[in-house]
Amino acid sequence: MVNKMKFKTRTKFKPSTEDDIDDYETPKKWFETIQDDPKTFRKSTEKELVELKNEAKQCHDSEVANYNTKNSKTKHQWMQTMMSKGTVSDKIAARTVSIQDNPVCNLETIRNLVGTVKVGKKKECIATIEVLTELFLSDLLRPDRKLKAFHERPLSKLNDLTSGNAITRRKLLSLWYFEDQLKELYASYITALNSTAHDTVDNNKEKAINAMYKLLAGNPEQEKNLLTNIVNKLGDPSQKVASKAMYCLTQLLFKHLNMQPVVLHEIERLMFRPNISSRAQYYGLCFLSQFHLSHEASDVARKLIDVYFAFFKACVKKGEIDSRMMSALLMGLNRAYPYAKLEFEQVSKHIDTMYRLVHLANFNISLHTLTLLYQVSDFGNNINDRFYSALYKKLADPRLLSTTHQAMLLNLVYKTLLKDAEVNRIKMFIKRLLQISLFTQPCFSCGVLYLVSQILVKKKPTQALVLDAAAVNALDDDEGEEKYLDATTVEIKEDPDQDTTLIDINEKEEDVKPDKDELDASLSIGGSWYHCQNGVKKEKVPVNAYRPLHRNPLYGGGEFCAYTELCQLKNHFHPTVQLYATNILEGESIRYSGDPLKDFTLVRFLDRFVFKNPKKINETAGVNRTLSKRKLYTPTGVKMLPVNSAGYLKEDQRNIPVDELFMYSYLRKKYEAKTTEAEEESDLESVQSEEFEEMLDKMAGVQDGDEDLDYMRDIGDNLKQKKKSNDKEETDGAEDESDVDLSDDEGDEEFSDLDDDDRELIGDLDDDDEEDIDFIEDDSPVKGKKNKLKKPGDDISSLFASADEFATLLEDEGGSQVKPGGSNAFSNKDNANVKQLAWEEKRNRWVRGFNKAVGGKGATRTRGG
Repeated sequence: MVNKMKFKTRTKFKPSTEDDIDDYETPKKWFETIQDDPKTFRKSTEKELVELKNEAKQCHDSEVANYNTKNSKTKHQWMQTMMSKGTVSDKIAARTVSIQDNPVCNLETIRNLVGTVKVGKKKECIATIEVLTELFLSDLLRPDRKLKAFHERPLSKLNDLTSGNAITRRKLLSLWYFEDQLKELYASYITALNSTAHDTVDNNKEKAINAMYKLLAGNPEQEKNLLTNIVNKLGDPSQKVASKAMYCLTQLLFKHLNMQPVVLHEIERLMFRPNISSRAQYYGLCFLSQFHLSHEASDVARKLIDVYFAFFKACVKKGEIDSRMMSALLMGLNRAYPYAKLEFEQVSKHIDTMYRLVHLANFNISLHTLTLLYQVSDFGNNINDRFYSALYKKLADPRLLSTTHQAMLLNLVYKTLLKDAEVNRIKMFIKRLLQISLFTQPCFSCGVLYLVSQILVKKKPTQALVLDAAAVNALDDDEGEEKYLDATTVEIKEDPDQDTTLIDINEKEEDVKPDKDELDASLSIGGSWYHCQNGVKKEKVPVNAYRPLHRNPLYGGGEFCAYTELCQLKNHFHPTVQLYATNILEGESIRYSGDPLKDFTLVRFLDRFVFKNPKKINETAGVNRTLSKRKLYTPTGVKMLPVNSAGYLKEDQRNIPVDELFMYSYLRKKYEAKTTEAEEESDLESVQSEEFEEMLDKMAGVQDGDEDLDYMRDIGDNLKQKKKSNDKEETDGAEDESDVDLSDDEGDEEFSDLDDDDRELIGDLDDDDEEDIDFIEDDSPVKGKKNKLKKPGDDISSLFASADEFATLLEDEGGSQVKPGGSNAFSNKDNANVKQLAWEEKRNRWVRGFNKAVGGKGATRTRGG
């Protein structure tokens, strides 16, 4: 509405020629006629300020009176009538046009329009908010600077600015007074918007928040109040309104990246209020995690780190370690730490607390904490045994099977193992990962095998496909006896000639001596854990067996383990797991460009099995990926092609994934059989055509001039031929009704890579398959549908039906008891049988109350009362 009004009021005349277009000038804004103030001037006294403001008010009132007198006999009078007697929309439109025509002389109109923004006037309030927001941004506010109050003007240099001209003096004072009053009206409008944002209706709240966001992003006037009002709505009781406020703040940072420190300061003030709700703090943390960080703006990242750690200590003190606030907090810490450039000493005081969190919190929070500990240790080049032990223990957590952060865990394990220089510890991690992959879904097993393959390629000494001879000899020396040692004992050998003694590291005031039998059974095997604060001098205890339950993987006997799990994974039910395990056993690296955790899920397999293709994601220009939603599933390589398309079926069998080899082989044979049958049918039609018969008759000398011409027969034959050609072009490879026999020996080569069970299953499918498969040609953009590039009028043969079909249609229509086109008629898009439609019609009459067996209309509710 406002844009159209601008066009009507600002277009003084309509140019008709090119010369007129060159002479056309856009009317100036009200602030473009004011000259800039001098940089230095003397501040006026209170008396001078009052006198000059009264004079400015008189000058402005005089200018308004002259404007009203001048336009009294024009459309101005009609506008005044609409403002007083029109409808709500008419009043708003008339006031908008008047303000756009001359804002200075319509100050009272602006005041009236701002006064309508009240919570009590629901409909009028929302309409006025939209119009006023656009008016302030386009016509009233200055885009280059903020509005100035009257006392901020150089009143002492008024005579110098006007050069003693009385007309210029009155004009300048009138503009200064208008700007002063406009500043006050804008402040009152912001207050009215804030009151509307506290309404009981969520829709009105969202409208007010959106208006404040537009004003804040479009002009610097009242930016502090606007930002405070929007940030306060993060604690709104309505989740929808709080999400709207967060979205507006996110868009604000996207448009004005330099406002991040200001917004961060305002969020910090909100979160540290004494009576703030936990919901508002949670939304504040979620919003802070969406800041755009860079290495150039490290001060913003450091400030974020300070806020995060302050809340971290508060949450730990309250015991809220499993809360969603802790999860958002750790996620933000992981994002901000690489850009903060902090010293290790600044974070070291929180290290012990974070390790406690790893062992006490749930799996997702523990994983976020481990990721943060890795970043802290990596930047300090101090990845110690404590971190490896915590990560090794977390791999055995049963919640690993149900978490949604499996990719995050594998990424952390991969980066950690690449940094590790201990070969035996890496073997322990690989051994545990392979053990886990035996009981997880195929997608996670594929991800683990891919990770193991990359580690084995980059660290050759970690290969343990067979057990070393030294390890076998060490196991033979053990004489097959199992020896156990309690976790609270440590073996210390001070002298080889002396006997081995065991010391209890948990021994306190009470001297608890272990049983002699247990001591004898635990000889020659070291303890499973050494406390870092143990004052007893320790020596590295030799290990002579693989111990998977050891707390520290460095002393778990990694040199005595072999990756025997690969032999079981080689016989896995999933073909991709079989392939990956076989490649590792044969020393080949796994090369895969996609995401195994997404590509090999059951959902993706079922999508391919039912010929469903993933939606294409349109990359929108100008979208900030940091602040956008999580990416959708995007296939790569051959998985981008539909399985029933000609391009997919023409691919080399070596390029097809092994989990899709069954579908590829089955559809490939169906496609080739269908193509061969279509070619034979085309050749047969060309031989049996009327033109071919006529050509043979002419060659034999037979003349048919004496025969009567049958025009209807010729039209029917032409339509029939055209129908066949059109069907052939539009069906995109649709298969005929006749089934293709796959039981012959011609297609055995296609299934050479399948086992006997798969071949038998293909035979069963072929015997029971009575439906055709719609194959997609390369030039067809839509699966299973006709080419929509053809015009509907090109195929007129579809308008005709045979006599038998037409008679059947008339019989079915006449036998129905429902009037064609009536309200009781059924839709038969699925071509249901006549008996089915009759049954549905009978049921419908029973439901509506027309049960004649009971007594006619009105006496039908015999069941259920």
